Amino acid sequence: MAKHTRVNRQTAVQARLSEICRNNGGLLTADAVLADAKSPKSPLHGEFIWNDREAAHKHRLEVARNLIASVRVVIETSERSIRAVAYVRDPRSKTRDQGYVETVRVRQDGDYAREVLIEEFSRAASVLRRAYELADALELRQETEKIIARVDTVLNRLKSADEARA
Repeated sequence: MAKHTRVNRQTAVQARLSEICRNNGGLLTADAVLADAKSPKSPLHGEFIWNDREAAHKHRLEVARNLIASVRVVIETSERSIRAVAYVRDPRSKTRDQGYVETVRVRQDGDYAREVLIEEFSRAASVLRRAYELADALELRQETEKIIARVDTVLNRLKSADEARA
């Protein structure tokens, strides 16, 4: 029953977004979606946090995440200097928990580094699969397939090395 409810909700959201897009000259904007969602009668209303204190807190957390992601660090190796993100999502944190770890700390532990890369490449693969769906719809699928295959190859190598160590 939960799956049926989710499908109904997705269908209602999709229909409403299509309606907003049509009413806005074929352009869907966040402002238009929010304006519609303000009405308790809108099927989009329940997708938003209307308690200003809670919404502000969640927004501030998102700003904090963006700040964390914006910091870069220069890592010196014997061959070259590498500029990379200073903090990465800690793969050892539970899925719903917050947690970032310093890239330089992860670098010192091969197993930890592999776990971070598996998570990063898994996230990249998900984004590429979304891009693939879009590329398929726009008849540009072939170029995207090659990129996804390369990312999958790296991800599978990382996972195999990780499993071999376990």
